[in-house]
Amino acid sequence: MSDLSALLAYTALADQQAFAELYAQTRMQSWAICLRLLGDRQLAEDAMQDAYVKIWHQAGSYRPHLGDSQAWLATVVRNTCRDRLRGLRRESAHRVDASDDHGDPPDVADHRTPEALLAARMGGDLEDCFEQLAPRQRDLLTAAYVMGQSHGELARERALPMGTVKTLIRRAVLALRDCLGVQA
Repeated sequence: MSDLSALLAYTALADQQAFAELYAQTRMQSWAICLRLLGDRQLAEDAMQDAYVKIWHQAGSYRPHLGDSQAWLATVVRNTCRDRLRGLRRESAHRVDASDDHGDPPDVADHRTPEALLAARMGGDLEDCFEQLAPRQRDLLTAAYVMGQSHGELARERALPMGTVKTLIRRAVLALRDCLGVQA
C-alpha cells in the first residue's frame, strides 16, 4: 500500500492528521489541475476546496485494487473542475473575468503550469531532458503524469488513436530515462 493509499484509508476513518498530510502531499498537483482546467485563480481555489471536501467525504470509496491512489485523487479534482465548468456554462449570463491570475494558492510556491511543477519536482536535469523531447511528447507526458489524464482521455481530446498515445508516452519516458541515465 502506498503512502497516499494509507493516508486515504486513515482519512476514511476521519483522521484529520492523515487528511492534512494527504493535502500537503497532493496540493501542488491538484492546484495545477484546477488552474489548468479552469484558467482562473478564484475558480481554481473554489474548485480545489470543493475537491478536498469531496476527498474527505469519499475517501472510503477508494479501492486500492482498482487503481493508483494518486490517479483517484486527480480524478476527483478533475471531475470537480469539470462540474464547475458545466455549472458556469449553465449560468451563461454570469461571466467570470479570467484576467485575475496574479498569484498562487496559500502555501504553494510559484508553479503556475504543470510543466513548471514537473520540472521543479525533478530538478534542472529533467528540465533539460524534457526540453529535448518533441512538443507532442512533452504535452502528452504533462497531461498524463501531472494532470492525471488517462490514455483514453488523451486520445479523445487530441483525436489520436489510443495506440499512438501509448507509444508516444512510452517513447518519451524511455527518452527521459536515457537522458537522465536512469536504469529501467
